[in-house]
Amino acid sequence: MKSFNIHGPAFVVFLAAMTALPPLAIDMALPSLALVQAEFGASQTQAAASIAIFLAGFSTAPLLVGPLADGFGRKPVLIAGLALFTLCGLGAALTPSIGALLAFRLFQGAGAGAVGILPRAIVRDLFNVRESRLFITAIAQVQGIAPVIAPSIGALILYVAPWRTIYLALAAIGVLLLVLGFSRFRESQPAGARQSLRPAAVAASYGRALTNRFCLGFSLVLGLTFGGMFCYINTSPLLFMQGFGVSKAVFAGLFALTSLGVIVGASVNTQLVRRHVKPKTALDLALSLTTLAALALLGASLAGVASIATVVGLSFFYFVAMGLIFPNAMHEAVHPLPEIAGIASAVLLASQMLLGALGGALGAALYRGASPLGIAEVMTGAALTAAALYGLWLRPNIEE
Repeated sequence: MKSFNIHGPAFVVFLAAMTALPPLAIDMALPSLALVQAEFGASQTQAAASIAIFLAGFSTAPLLVGPLADGFGRKPVLIAGLALFTLCGLGAALTPSIGALLAFRLFQGAGAGAVGILPRAIVRDLFNVRESRLFITAIAQVQGIAPVIAPSIGALILYVAPWRTIYLALAAIGVLLLVLGFSRFRESQPAGARQSLRPAAVAASYGRALTNRFCLGFSLVLGLTFGGMFCYINTSPLLFMQGFGVSKAVFAGLFALTSLGVIVGASVNTQLVRRHVKPKTALDLALSLTTLAALALLGASLAGVASIATVVGLSFFYFVAMGLIFPNAMHEAVHPLPEIAGIASAVLLASQMLLGALGGALGAALYRGASPLGIAEVMTGAALTAAALYGLWLRPNIEE
């Protein structure tokens, strides 16, 4: 089997599919939690922990794997991460207890985290500035699609098969990517660019990434705005189903509509890149839009006039802005550090997950009654902080 044509659509799909693994593994499993709880006689908290523990593995593994990707190359880490993800999917499908399921999910998350940092590093290895922005935008579109379709895929599987089949399906996806990665992906990092894995050298590389204005700054900008986005994702089921009293089917439709905003924003970014619009212009637009949408939602919430249409409409525009922020912030964070792109990607992903989890927790803690005020407060705080960080520290130093 011949290698990927790096300028062909199959390679874009391959990279995007790796990025889609985490949302697929999380959201496909959501409809099965009650069945897992019933089969094992577990508590609701234990069943829900299968999601949280996956996220724990996913968010911490990149910090360990990033140096390995810079030291050994992208392909060995890709194969190892996909193998771990696949084997743990099989283990979860055959698990005899809730404890074993949680262990498999932890390491499945670690496998997804190992794979998750690679697309950005691979793109940085292979492409110039304009091409890399286009590739990362395509990846962002998949990030928007995967959470929309994954719960429906999981629910469809449950209509025809036991809950364990969801994990078999995830393992099958892992096998497919593993075969393609082994047979068609050619190592993207030049052998001469390999970095030392001595602890002192790794610490120095992390120090370099964390003191680089663009790597740290854009990791924080992405993490903060993602925190506002994840606040909505985490709290919206409470708001719509308990607060506004909509059915599960209606909520699914509303959530899908909002999530499609990421795809719209990424599509707009593709057109901007093709018209040679600079990242600064796209980021100006995106961070202005997040701030305006969040402030409008905060104002409507404080005035007591926030309806379902208001919340969905304004959140949609916030998500559109995220479709612009994802590819541009990712590019600006990793691009200045090509020789340690794995570590830069790890810093980026860890910041995104840490601040995303914080935003989700704050949203749930601030939720009261049928009001979106808590969501609006978190989204506004995140958007204003990100906009200030960008405007005062990053924007003046971006090349025109």
